[in-house]
Amino acid sequence: MDLSLNKIIRERLQRIANVLLLNASFLDNPGLLNGKMGISIFFYHYSRYSNNKIYEDYAGELLDEIYEEINTSTPVNFENGLTGMGWGIEYLVKHGFVQADTDEALEEIDSAIYRHRINSPVLINTGDDLFGYGFYHIARILGHEIDDNDLNTLIKKYHLIFLADECERLLEQKSYSRFNIEELTINSFNSILWFLLEIQKLNIFPVKTEKIFRSVPEYIEKEIHKPYDIAGRALLLRLVEKSIETVKDNSVRDLLNSMVEKIESEKTHKELPDETDVSDFIKDTWQRLVYGPYITNTAGMVFHFDEIFAIIDNEHSWNKRLENLKKEDIGLTGLTGLALGLLMAQSAEQRAQSKTGDFQD
Repeated sequence: MDLSLNKIIRERLQRIANVLLLNASFLDNPGLLNGKMGISIFFYHYSRYSNNKIYEDYAGELLDEIYEEINTSTPVNFENGLTGMGWGIEYLVKHGFVQADTDEALEEIDSAIYRHRINSPVLINTGDDLFGYGFYHIARILGHEIDDNDLNTLIKKYHLIFLADECERLLEQKSYSRFNIEELTINSFNSILWFLLEIQKLNIFPVKTEKIFRSVPEYIEKEIHKPYDIAGRALLLRLVEKSIETVKDNSVRDLLNSMVEKIESEKTHKELPDETDVSDFIKDTWQRLVYGPYITNTAGMVFHFDEIFAIIDNEHSWNKRLENLKKEDIGLTGLTGLALGLLMAQSAEQRAQSKTGDFQD
């Protein structure tokens, strides 16, 4: 990335930060992908990047607002609710932005999620939801000492075993049909596949997990020929490649290998409107945040960055983007995601020079 482009990106990031400073506190959504938690994560990263503590302080203020706004009507889903908010706290502690004992900080959220799960074990309401229970409970066990003689560890493993059963019901028995959902979208499926890979790494319920993987090729086959959601397909490819490395059943592995070849042959970025390119860039950004370490460095989408930035650097387009902002356009699936993507690009450039960076796990 040349110095002039680097400078322009810094200016754009500053402008986005100013917009978020003015608008974030007015959001009534405390969640990760569409609300304050995602914006808080951006500001913690931006504070390190800019070496300006003002942004760190503001990120902390947003966290305080999030905790104050939690109530009995707060949803549990990953995009807007408790599982995403709890995941965000674990992320911030893991990356050294916040100092806390998350077993204490998340005690009330743990209890609320458990109570909700008793009544709604799937947390797939539209067929397009991310598997929030899976993301949350994996985050709650990773980064903590895993001691099978410790009650806290055993409770966390119990949650994962329960969720493995739910994955079986989702993929093999198609339990989502009970909720008038015709099929799982690539978003839901990717998140479930990610969860299966994580519990497999933890050696939790290995026989069950291996059995569930037999259902995976059927769902991949449905997604291969769909022309949209290029960022989702790029993630699917990476997850399938990781599955091939871990699945023991030769017949399943052969099927997955054939799926990779089909996805590879279909993954060329077709002629699409400029705004679609930006949307793909934003989605790839929040996927990199949420799905690490499966998407790191060049393992996500491959962008011609100069072309992407040329689209959003057009002054008329840029002003129009900022003037027409709605509440639902501000979070990680919108303006904040765009800013975080630009920040990741600059951090990647810095890593190439220094071999270190904020976004490495």
